[in-house]
Amino acid sequence: MPFSSTELSGFRTAQTEHMFDTCVIQTYSENFNSFGEPISSYADGSAISCGLDTKPSGERRKASNTVIEYDATIRLAITVVPNVKDRIKVTKRFGETLTPNLVYEIAGPIQQGPSGIRLLLRKVSV
Repeated sequence: MPFSSTELSGFRTAQTEHMFDTCVIQTYSENFNSFGEPISSYADGSAISCGLDTKPSGERRKASNTVIEYDATIRLAITVVPNVKDRIKVTKRFGETLTPNLVYEIAGPIQQGPSGIRLLLRKVSV
């Protein structure tokens, strides 16, 4: 039986109330230099609440039987729409400013549940 709109609203409120970190989605774009070679760049979006979990692990994809290794997972509100080519920059952890910031690339497909988005992340050295 599907969830009612009241139940979904409650799930989503609880999810966002338990995100104690702050992050920025860095939107991917690609341009080309004078030799026609692609140059990737990332532009910071607005700060949003997120929930970072820094336990590394691996996940097996049944369809392709491949293993995805990742350094962390992050939870985002259901209204956030990342692209798999974007990066996630974590600027605050439990309310404390991070210096330097943690930057991750998205390591697998975007996972959407009834209350939010979950992403597998791989750390990027910048």
